[in-house]
Amino acid sequence: MSSSPTSPKQAAFMELLLPLQKRLEKFAFSMTHDADEAKDLVQDTILSAWQHFDDVRDHAAFRSYLFSICSNSYKRKYTRAKLFGLLTEDLHETLAATTLAPDDATDTTFVYHALAKLPFKYREALIMHEITGLTVEEIRKVQGGTASAIKVRLMRGRRMLARLLGVHTEQTLSVQPAPSKGS
Repeated sequence: MSSSPTSPKQAAFMELLLPLQKRLEKFAFSMTHDADEAKDLVQDTILSAWQHFDDVRDHAAFRSYLFSICSNSYKRKYTRAKLFGLLTEDLHETLAATTLAPDDATDTTFVYHALAKLPFKYREALIMHEITGLTVEEIRKVQGGTASAIKVRLMRGRRMLARLLGVHTEQTLSVQPAPSKGS
């Protein structure tokens, strides 16, 4: 048996996909908090991207296209789970099984728990920007709206996350007046 030669379509698709695959996997894991669910989400995303690859007019926008598919697939599953009450393994058990050093794993667990408490749009934008490295423009293409709205969403998301984690920034610290000499 001889393997069939790679078609130009396959070659173009793989050339666009391979540099993004690790980032897509990180994004999926950050959204699902479960390695198996993340793999399923990535597979569904790649399959959908492949099936509709002929519809992609601008290959420069492939990254936004790919992350949009992933985001929409996750939203569909999340919405179904919310409506039908489908429960997955406890988040704590999932995050405890990590290959990170114990202190890093603890920090990561706290961050993921805090991220899970953020409203979806803020959480999604932060994960796309901070974990997967998408630009504001690419996030705008996925989430819609304006670049300014995405920047505001990232800023507010960071502040909410900092508050949830108990991190005090210069903006959240109150300035205490110096005691007077006569007191």
